[in-house]
Amino acid sequence: MIEFDVISTPVGPCTVQVEKGRLVRLTLGPAGVEAGRRRKLTQLRRTLADWFKGKWANVPLELQARGFTRRVYQVVQAIPRGETRSYGEVARAAGSPGGARAVGNAMRRNPICLFIPCHRVVGSGTLGGFSGSGGASQKQALLDLERP
Repeated sequence: MIEFDVISTPVGPCTVQVEKGRLVRLTLGPAGVEAGRRRKLTQLRRTLADWFKGKWANVPLELQARGFTRRVYQVVQAIPRGETRSYGEVARAAGSPGGARAVGNAMRRNPICLFIPCHRVVGSGTLGGFSGSGGASQKQALLDLERP
């Protein structure tokens, strides 16, 4: 059974969904949950608060991605806090030179933002898009939070 919570963060509310102790979805902004039970997910609230303070957080994730998309998520998870990579750099690291557009599509479908930090993936010379409820300004706010 999915359990969910809506948690306040420095960039607005986020909706988290957990199943069998694993994070299956983290959405910035209010999000509809098709089915599940709302409850206060205390440990996840603490983990998110720590993440926003710059502390490393180990969260068990449940990813349904395969192939190229899974590789993209793994590359993006390895981008250090406070750093960015271009869509092209991520594509090359995931084994698909020339696959920048496919990286953008994977980022748009990213089910677990922050812990798969899609905000750290930027365009060549631009900020690029962001699927969070606050769009590009929310992406910039996240990057600003992470910079020393």
